[in-house]
Amino acid sequence: KSRRPDLLPPNSTLMLAYLILAVFTIFIAYVPVYAGFGVFKILRAMVVYWVAYNYLRSEEDLRFFVMLLAAMVGFQFLLVMQDRFSGIYRAKGSTPHSNTLAMYINMMNMIFLSFVLGDRQGGWRRYVYWGALGMGTLIVLATFSRGALAMMIMGYGLVTMLSFYDRPRSFKFKIVGLMLLAALPLVIKVTPAIIERFETAPEGAEVSRLLANDAAYAMANESFLGVGLNNYSHVINETGYSRFIPLESDRGIVHNIYYLHASEMGWIGMLLFLLMIGNFLLMAVRYLLRRRDDITSWMATGILVGMLTLLTQSWLEWAFRQTYITVEFFLLAGFLAALPRLERSMRRERRVRKLQQAMQAQALQQQRPPG
Repeated sequence: KSRRPDLLPPNSTLMLAYLILAVFTIFIAYVPVYAGFGVFKILRAMVVYWVAYNYLRSEEDLRFFVMLLAAMVGFQFLLVMQDRFSGIYRAKGSTPHSNTLAMYINMMNMIFLSFVLGDRQGGWRRYVYWGALGMGTLIVLATFSRGALAMMIMGYGLVTMLSFYDRPRSFKFKIVGLMLLAALPLVIKVTPAIIERFETAPEGAEVSRLLANDAAYAMANESFLGVGLNNYSHVINETGYSRFIPLESDRGIVHNIYYLHASEMGWIGMLLFLLMIGNFLLMAVRYLLRRRDDITSWMATGILVGMLTLLTQSWLEWAFRQTYITVEFFLLAGFLAALPRLERSMRRERRVRKLQQAMQAQALQQQRPPG
């Protein structure tokens, strides 16, 4: 089977424009080497996107990738268990922060829930879907990330609605009922800790976020290309912009990926980012409108909702720029972009199988003795 790679996958124009603008910011950055590091990360993520898009050619490829995702969740689950047994309150696994881990796992959780609801004939794989979904849910709970907990609940609801839109089936009602019953003891167990987490969250954190947003807004307004990719933290600490955040301990990063883009790449950078990610969402929506109810639509549902949870929480987080999230987003985007091609390939394979079966039946018929 030929696997000649496509040089320019879907959405390449906006992605290249985004990359080129990021390169331009090196020349205006306060610390150019920091911007260079940021450009290299974007470049690596886009290479991952290109590889993912060109890798996905068959249903077997997609099923193998879903099993890899399950293995990744299992690995993080073991690390989270280690964190908890070590006395760490907010588990972070192998990621830099518990919020990062929660956002990272939430994207995969949506895929597994979509497969749990869709892949009724999955055989032994269904046990893997259920196991990965259960572990992923527990991981998010163990991070005590307020935003991720809200996004997990929202995402599960949205995946369920889209699955019923794709095709309402009676067994899906049974699965939803089973999940609600299974979740009830867990909810009773963890609710007090979650409520305490919300009630004891430091009030100063919200004030710090608002001050950082003001600083980012000022940076975006005062320079067409912002202060340079990956330069916000330096600028907020080492220049006159520090006046926006009086406490030095609060001058870390702006916890809003959209304002962060505006401050470091200008309003045009934020616009390109929105167009780029928006086009991925549009790809998924257009595909789901076909209502295929097959492995490609299950994957599209999971990726779409996973992206929505990430991008919604990114109003309060900058984790999209962290390597774990950046690479995961573009990896899933590459698979999303390849789904229409995969669906066409699967249709051709079904036609070929039917033709071969018809020819075999005809040959058997001709071999039968007369009378």
